[in-house]
Amino acid sequence: MLVSRVHDRSRVIIPPDRFAEWLDPDLTDKADIQHLLGSLPEPTLTPRIVSSRVNSVRNNGAELVEAAEPV
Repeated sequence: MLVSRVHDRSRVIIPPDRFAEWLDPDLTDKADIQHLLGSLPEPTLTPRIVSSRVNSVRNNGAELVEAAEPV
């Protein structure tokens, strides 16, 4: 699933085996960065409805990502 279908300001999802490459402080060339971004695999995501509590920075905790009933 493309994250852009959910939100236009989606995060870049980096697979663990690419962390070192992503965090390399010497990776500064625009073309190299674009190549890296273009070579990342499409993540497998499962959308779910969550509580409206996720809309406030005052709330924090693992329970915020638990599935909720549609309203």
